[in-house]
Amino acid sequence: MTCFWLRRSRAVPPVAKNSLGFTLFEVLITLSILAVVLSLLYLTFHQSMMVMAETDDRAEVIRQGRMILEKVTGELKGAALVSPKEGFQAYRTGLVGRSTREGNEFLDRLDFTHFPPPREISVEGGWGVLELGYSLDRAPGRKGFTLFRRQDEARDGDLLRGGRSLALCDRVRGLSFSYFDAQGKKSKEWNSLEGERRNQLPSRVEIHLRLEDSRGQAHDFRTQVFLAMSG
Repeated sequence: MTCFWLRRSRAVPPVAKNSLGFTLFEVLITLSILAVVLSLLYLTFHQSMMVMAETDDRAEVIRQGRMILEKVTGELKGAALVSPKEGFQAYRTGLVGRSTREGNEFLDRLDFTHFPPPREISVEGGWGVLELGYSLDRAPGRKGFTLFRRQDEARDGDLLRGGRSLALCDRVRGLSFSYFDAQGKKSKEWNSLEGERRNQLPSRVEIHLRLEDSRGQAHDFRTQVFLAMSG
């Protein structure tokens, strides 16, 4: 009977010590690998989001720059010079461009008389023309320069003042205008009110606008416009 018990005890296999769970070392290794994988996933996601944000920011700056140039170009095409006639001696019309610099950037200003389409003429007054102006200034709480557009109904007889100014765009680094006469001579300033170019309009105007995105990178926009009424 004793021998039978011994034979049965030898038939039972030994139980492994680690077959019931993981060791602490194995758990730590697993957690370390999981942490590395999650870190790589987060880094990839973060970089993708940054690239998307930069792309959207760049696209918005490009859209804004093109829109501004189209607006300035369209209005300059309607620049007008009205010859003084009886009853209109008080009105001074034409184009005045003044140039200043701050460091390497131009901060030019442009004021001119503009013939608007009939649908844009105010029904309350004026005499069929507008005074428009573009200039840069620093707006409180905004980074860099702000581009302002001035509009007046030309009832005060002063081409350079009056009307209302509205901000068009922030983060402007520079605004430059160049003027060309009928012979192609280039100048950084123009004055239709007095001097050698009195009662004259430039035949062509080149525009250079520099905008800055949120990362501080500058974007350049250039165009030129021929003035139909330059004569």
